[in-house]
Amino acid sequence: MDSTSQTGRADVRTGPPTFVSLVYEAEYPLLLLQARSMSRFLPEHLVAELLVIDNSARAMPASVREKLLSSYGALAPRVRILRPTEISTVPAATGWRSQQVLKLAVAELVRSDRYVVLDAKNHLVAPAEASYFFASDGRPRLRAYSFASHPLRRDLERVLDYLGLDPAAHVEHFPATVTPFPFDTALVRAMMSDIERRAGRSFAREFVRADLTEFFLYTGWILSSGTPIGTVYELHEDPNPTVWPRGAHTAGVRAAVDAAASGRSPFFTVHRRAFPLLDAAARGQLADFWSDRGLFDSADDAAVFLRRYGRQVARSSRAQRVRELPLKVLSLPRKVRERLLRRRTASPARQG
Repeated sequence: MDSTSQTGRADVRTGPPTFVSLVYEAEYPLLLLQARSMSRFLPEHLVAELLVIDNSARAMPASVREKLLSSYGALAPRVRILRPTEISTVPAATGWRSQQVLKLAVAELVRSDRYVVLDAKNHLVAPAEASYFFASDGRPRLRAYSFASHPLRRDLERVLDYLGLDPAAHVEHFPATVTPFPFDTALVRAMMSDIERRAGRSFAREFVRADLTEFFLYTGWILSSGTPIGTVYELHEDPNPTVWPRGAHTAGVRAAVDAAASGRSPFFTVHRRAFPLLDAAARGQLADFWSDRGLFDSADDAAVFLRRYGRQVARSSRAQRVRELPLKVLSLPRKVRERLLRRRTASPARQG
């Protein structure tokens, strides 16, 4: 592996990272909130570039683009807005799947040694410091935990099987799949090249064909190449304060706000599908928190945003399900075949 010395210690990358954000039409308001938070809390010396991948069906309207660049404030000159066709040709897939490919394929356009992928749902609520992103020896920091009872356990096992690794050796402690997620640019490029060489097809086509997931594939490939994750990353268990759909109530919002106040992460996340589920009390808590952190001029302004965006998400989710139904139907036979094949080839221990 190019980034590993003969002693097995990964070469430490230097310099500020590029931040990569992915967005589509329904998430424009969240991206504007993220940009506003970056202008307020992300120091210029921590930013090489800001790449926005506009994965919408049509190009971002000029009015949204202008508002977005204005929201970035002093960081605006470092922003590049990219369309998917500028990054990779992705086979027919759901928007969620195509975004996973783009998070990796964008490495070919990243000019810095490292890049940090954000979802539009992530925003800053406190000043970001280099020590949050990087250990004292320069290694990027990456969260890890057990996937033994995690909803994504089967996805992890599928990817590890694909890479020729024993899932049982890794399921109890493996890097998380949450954003912000730091990538080593050179390693991503090497991984894509290796997979293309082995598969005999483009990385994007193989990714979709094999039903892979981006974060598991990247960290699993590092392991399969003979490099312990700990030589590339400092693994930690710091929580990521998040309001999930299942926590879209007063207790859930309060727990996330408390975690933001007491934890190390300067980032806060509200899942898009949580917005329409928030009741008035939960919206009030979140509005107070956002206004206290200076993301809105007042709690009333934040509450208006929450109500409007909640209604927008409810409408767009219905439309998205209709748009993606044909793709899901087309992929169903392939997924059934692969599931049956995995069951046939599973070891007795795995079947038990």
